[in-house]
Amino acid sequence: MTGYTTTGLYYSCYQADEPKGLVTIVHGFSEGMYKYREMVYYLVRLGYSCLAYESRGHARSVGGGDGDTIHIDTFATYVEDLKDLTEEIARRTAPDLPLYLFGHSMGGCVAALMAEEYPSCYSKVVLSSPMFALRLKGPAGNLAASSIADLMCRLGRGEEHIELRDAKERFETSASTSRERWQYYKSVRDDNILLKLGNPTWSWLRGALKACRLALHNARMVRVPMLVLTAQDDALVDNGRTGEFATRNPLITLAMIPGSRHEIMSSPKAVLIDYYTRIISFLEDGRKLVDRTSERG
Repeated sequence: MTGYTTTGLYYSCYQADEPKGLVTIVHGFSEGMYKYREMVYYLVRLGYSCLAYESRGHARSVGGGDGDTIHIDTFATYVEDLKDLTEEIARRTAPDLPLYLFGHSMGGCVAALMAEEYPSCYSKVVLSSPMFALRLKGPAGNLAASSIADLMCRLGRGEEHIELRDAKERFETSASTSRERWQYYKSVRDDNILLKLGNPTWSWLRGALKACRLALHNARMVRVPMLVLTAQDDALVDNGRTGEFATRNPLITLAMIPGSRHEIMSSPKAVLIDYYTRIISFLEDGRKLVDRTSERG
């Protein structure tokens, strides 16, 4: 089932034969549902229906367009969009099943905020390389960026495009460790202008940094089991802040996935076995997983 919500979000539902639950997937910055096809395949095969959607300002959803610039005034809009999607699509699709939430990077921050503000919507939450602080140069990187973004917005330049990254991405400097998966995602982007790598506006950056601080501050408000998976070699988000988030609530389990970069789902098979085993084990029984990554070298 594919369509648009009443608020203009593009989504697709994938039904398992005898579903144990439904997983809603919240993608990362400048992505779309295309990046999660493999994940959806595994989850459906393992008995979990999936709901994937494209966030406001991305790809085919409201506010999307040329794929070049991603704009939002506040991350609260992303959270309210997710709440609306949950009520309008997820709960109606699976009225008698537990609902689970998965969020990657920017989507991880949104999922965390959702769990903090609306703790009764989802039974369990998985965050993958969540964005609680950006990896920016200098000891005051996030603070300085926040001050500059706030100033630019005050000057009426909030919708101005920021060149934060090169659209001509190379595998060697990408967030992937599987060349084959990286090449596949790149070929999909190359074929669809809506899915090309974009850059944010000053307003998006200001909203993102505010959301990071809010999610971290409100970690104690999480009321459901949460699994947080970090990449061993993450050049985009600050794993130190993610660790801090996890220590603030006993319901949050933190584990590092060795041999991975920021996009853990774009890793070689051996890494993915560890990654998906942890996710499925968490969804199946909810017991805290022991982090034995240090034993593996």
